[in-house]
Amino acid sequence: MQNQLSLSIESNNSYLSDQMDNIEITQFNQNSFLKEEEQSKLLSDIQVVCQRLSQSADHYISELVEQTEGLIQQIILIQSYYRMYSCKIKYQKRKKWARYRKCVIQELVDSEFTYLKDLELIIVNFYNPLQEILTETQSKLLFRNLKQIYLLNKQFLFEISERFSNFTQHTCFGKIFDKYVQFFKIYFEYTSGFSIEIVSNLRREIPQLNNFISQFEEIDIFKGGNLESYLIKPVQRLPKYVLLLKDLIKHTWQSHPDYDSLQESLNKFIEVNYKIDILMDNVLKNQMLFELQKLFFDSINVSIVESTRRYIQSETINVLVSKQQKSVIVYICNDMIILTQRNQNALVKQHEKLYEYIYLNEKSYCKNKPETQYCKFLFTVSSQEQSITFICQDFEQKQKLLNLFESLINNIKMKNNKLEIVQQYDDQPIQVFAKGTELRKSLLKSYTVYVMIISTGAQNLTLLTRYSSLIKLEQMLRKQFHEISIPHLSKNQWASNKKTQLIEARKIIIENFLEAVLNSPLIKQNPDQVLKYLELPPSFYETITSCPNQILLERESLRQSMKYSSFNSDDISLSETLKFVRNSNTIRQTMHHKSLKVSNQTINIKIMFLNEFYIYLPTSPELRVADLIQMAAEVIKLKSYEDFKFFLIQGQDIRILDDEDCIPQIQFNKSYQEGIISRISFIIKERQKSDTKLLLKKYLYLPPKYEQKDYQSDLVRLNLISHQAFDNIKNMNYKLTFSQYCVYSIYYLIIKYYEHFKLTFTKQSLPIHIVKQLIPDKIYKQEKEQTWIQEIYTTIGVVKQEIEGIIKQHDKNLQAIKKVEQQFQYIAELLLMESLQQNQFYGLQNFKIEIPNATKDILQKQFKCQLETNSILGVKFDRFLIIHNLDIKLEILIKDIINPQPFPFYFQFQLKQIQNEKIILKTPIGLEIQKLYELYSNITTTFMI
Repeated sequence: MQNQLSLSIESNNSYLSDQMDNIEITQFNQNSFLKEEEQSKLLSDIQVVCQRLSQSADHYISELVEQTEGLIQQIILIQSYYRMYSCKIKYQKRKKWARYRKCVIQELVDSEFTYLKDLELIIVNFYNPLQEILTETQSKLLFRNLKQIYLLNKQFLFEISERFSNFTQHTCFGKIFDKYVQFFKIYFEYTSGFSIEIVSNLRREIPQLNNFISQFEEIDIFKGGNLESYLIKPVQRLPKYVLLLKDLIKHTWQSHPDYDSLQESLNKFIEVNYKIDILMDNVLKNQMLFELQKLFFDSINVSIVESTRRYIQSETINVLVSKQQKSVIVYICNDMIILTQRNQNALVKQHEKLYEYIYLNEKSYCKNKPETQYCKFLFTVSSQEQSITFICQDFEQKQKLLNLFESLINNIKMKNNKLEIVQQYDDQPIQVFAKGTELRKSLLKSYTVYVMIISTGAQNLTLLTRYSSLIKLEQMLRKQFHEISIPHLSKNQWASNKKTQLIEARKIIIENFLEAVLNSPLIKQNPDQVLKYLELPPSFYETITSCPNQILLERESLRQSMKYSSFNSDDISLSETLKFVRNSNTIRQTMHHKSLKVSNQTINIKIMFLNEFYIYLPTSPELRVADLIQMAAEVIKLKSYEDFKFFLIQGQDIRILDDEDCIPQIQFNKSYQEGIISRISFIIKERQKSDTKLLLKKYLYLPPKYEQKDYQSDLVRLNLISHQAFDNIKNMNYKLTFSQYCVYSIYYLIIKYYEHFKLTFTKQSLPIHIVKQLIPDKIYKQEKEQTWIQEIYTTIGVVKQEIEGIIKQHDKNLQAIKKVEQQFQYIAELLLMESLQQNQFYGLQNFKIEIPNATKDILQKQFKCQLETNSILGVKFDRFLIIHNLDIKLEILIKDIINPQPFPFYFQFQLKQIQNEKIILKTPIGLEIQKLYELYSNITTTFMI
């Protein structure tokens, strides 16, 4: 490397010296403004520098090598720190798991000791003395092989305890379990003929036996139980081993020497336990309720033992709570879920403590959660105000538990006759789904807004909220309703080092919180404050009770009519297409604005258009964005509006409002009696509001044949989209030639400044200052102003003749347009749109993206293209385009995209050609890309566009 550097520097010095020798002094003097003495000194200095560079090349090379070595040392140091950090994290996790493993084994040892003490009590106080009272057959019937079980478990406890006494994180127990699991088959003999009624039957038949047992019952030797509760303990013991083994494996890393042995032992225990479950199903499950009652509910004076309640099974699983994932044991009953948590305090004798419990009823439901980058195998069980989000170990466990809970809930509904075809919607629970997130920016910081869909059976409403706002709502509700049962929203970040992970977790937490709040009977009785805080309609709870039959009939009627409509021909319009797609996939979630009652909360809102026209419309909290679009369309006489959306512009922040969104309300009743920080914040927000615009623009685009029918027959639509096209030209959204800019400048004059257009011919002067309003400054500077004037002036006559010819040719069709000015403008708008629709950039919605190197490598290899890190993603009706400096680098057809997913800071999808690779595009507005993809994909699939 040193030789190469030396050669390079020497050759450069040689080149410099040769150049200096070739300079003609006379020429230098002629072109220089320096005096002769100054010139000589300058040349002398240059030659000295060249000589020094040549002589000291070795010095510079050695210095460069030293710097390089220093950089390498720094890189090695960074790598070592990273490895140390990774090892530390891994060590901390294993240390935590090792502590948990110790707790599990501690519980096994302690519970085994207690179990043997109970068996010993039976053997010493009953089994041995009763040999004189009972016959051999009666004794066998009552105690079976209890003594053998006692001796076996005593030896088992000895070996486990001995191993546990020298516990380290590498201590293994799997081989001990594996050694004894075959011997535990002696439990078959005990369980095969066991019956809880044997004791009561023998006590009735043998008075002496009854008197004997009664003596012990009087001194409470069974500690609140009875002989039956002790004789059933061997039946309950094997399931406990299975539960403990599952918990132990869950907290044992796969490289641990005990992992494989434990897994093998668990499989054998499950097999043994399964046979006992078949034999003792009802007995075991009924007794388990009494055990749960005694362990967890007696202390809080809650009774869970009921004749209709059955214990089903137990599982070790994680649940998601406000701060973090918690490892719990879930006990599942046919109408109840009980969660307990392992107590890691060694001083506490009880190894499990009650964490939470919920009752299942006809209003309960399960929600399958989509997988995210950090949260997988999730589902939620909700019941009125309570929700539990389970995080399963794998897909198999998730499917098994999800099916179980759905089956239990359906059985409850069947018993309560709730599975009717037409249901009363006041009995239907309100469900909340996290659609995604949006990243917003304020003057001082950026923040995340959560887009939540509130489903009320026949209606869907969109709610945009912040996590911090919901924390304030929780505080307000707990202060007002002390007995309310809602999840706690923690300010602490359980995954603060991974912001994406935190946001994904909060989406689930917010779902559960809002469901609990909106389903709470306390809130339903006093809804005003909550509905106002969440900006939901005041009649929210009234509208959800209405039957959706009429809506369903209208949808069915629309479907039937569409079967015989223009969709079977080539004469298709954009508005008909979008109207059909929207109505066939969603139920309109808000009331028609004409049916709304006059509200005292009505305010006027300013709506702007790109043709510099604006209107004021009255709005109310009952309305949604879709209603406001319809109202605006009626006022300006826009015939179809399905492809238009509102753009909320706040400074540099632009947000596209969904149809289901609340209409933005500007509040001016903020109290000034607050701290200085709050007042400053309020002032900043007010300044931002003054710069806020609500702009109605075209958003969705289809091929020209779908678009033309609408804008040719609607002068208002044509005018709006023409002005939007001019706005796109100003913002350099199209790649245009010099000639095209000139032609479009003439259309601009005709459509916006017709009087100036006419004066061009009378005064022989071109209003170039108006032309410069359209042509981007960067483009305009590429040519001299005189060149622009000359080209436009030459072209303007040709355009005028073309428009006059069209007017003359279509004179009958233009009779409705009386004025020549308006006819000129109409034809210019048609020509503009016809020309732009041929542009490959027309109809794109553009999103700034950053392409990670890994994704860049995948796409470049697959499609033989060259991509740039900072690019634009253009979404068209049938494809994605990756663009850089108005050059299309890559086109991806929508039909080739699979599994698209929006995340807080990126958009991810896969391609049919390379399904094993994930394509990641960094952007904070992945949700908007996802919504466009879904709509366009639906349209292209439905109509084979």
